[in-house]
Amino acid sequence: MDICDRINAIIRHENMNVSSFARRIGVGDQTVRGVVVMRRNKPGYDFILKVVKAFDWLDADWLVTGEGNMVRDMRRQADQSPITDQVDALMTIIREKDERIEQLVRENTLLRRNT
Repeated sequence: MDICDRINAIIRHENMNVSSFARRIGVGDQTVRGVVVMRRNKPGYDFILKVVKAFDWLDADWLVTGEGNMVRDMRRQADQSPITDQVDALMTIIREKDERIEQLVRENTLLRRNT
């Protein structure tokens, strides 16, 4: 299950459609459709952050990595750092990966031009 499938699972869990989900997280319908229906894009940092903030029951680790359960275990939460710290750490990792991918795409483009 990739991140697009996990976002679809959230939509189903909330009994929403793409439009209502888009409104809930504060992005355009076409942005969500590009991720979950057409699958032409992977969600970026801002998109994922909006999803995590919109659904307080959602386990951010599951959304990003697919590990664990979709619904956060509230009992464990008392023993862990606040969820915002976890989200911030995950988002930092995602942002760094996005930046690295963009850098590699630029390098690849330059190499293709020079050959």
